Amino acid sequence: MVPPAQKRSGESTTPTAIDEWDAGDAVRDIDWGATLLQRGETLGAVQPLKRQQVAEAEGHEVPLWQPRVEVYLDVSGSMPDPRRTRNAMTLAAQVLITGAIRAGGWARVTLYSTTNQQYREWSRSETELSRFLMQYIGGGTEFPFPVLRQSLAECGVDQPVRVVITDHDFNANYRARADNAGLVAEAVARSPHVVLMLHAPDPTWTEQYKATGARVVVVKEMGDYPAMAAALASALFDRDTSTRRDD
Repeated sequence: MVPPAQKRSGESTTPTAIDEWDAGDAVRDIDWGATLLQRGETLGAVQPLKRQQVAEAEGHEVPLWQPRVEVYLDVSGSMPDPRRTRNAMTLAAQVLITGAIRAGGWARVTLYSTTNQQYREWSRSETELSRFLMQYIGGGTEFPFPVLRQSLAECGVDQPVRVVITDHDFNANYRARADNAGLVAEAVARSPHVVLMLHAPDPTWTEQYKATGARVVVVKEMGDYPAMAAALASALFDRDTSTRRDD
């Protein structure tokens, strides 16, 4: 599987000597292979090693992969309150933003219900975004299509991966206005990926969303975390999805 391309450029580097990893260094710099070989599982877990990076050619820029993930999380009354009980959908959002940041990327989040709360600045702070996600609004489901339209306009040629985490109530939002379907189609066409993570959706609507080119992750049981994680990973990485099952 290959991560979806993101349009970035930067200095080409190559790993060289091994050094001590210190608290505050980037987690992505840890060389776990060298750590386990030299220090074993027990010592390596608390004293990892990192690889120093040097430029292959000074000043020479090459295309890089840097993920940007934009998450729209449904926090309406049909969703569990993550402050009081386990919520697989909030957990998925937490995993997405953490994964993007630890891979050297950026993330931003919109929580939505009948109102919406936005963390619209691109952030690399796991702590801030994690705390922001642990909120609950309740009420009805109303996807913020104006926010999506604004995002498409402001990101220009540098569009992020977009993930919508919701349930079957999204269907009513999708058909509420004639231009909503067109906006979703535009997002699919311009984004590296658009993933709809839907709890207990109508199969007819699932197929309709897939027909737009969106990748659909069906969550049948809120507590089935392994299946949910596997399906989400498959949707986010390039591969042949024509024969992928949603179970």
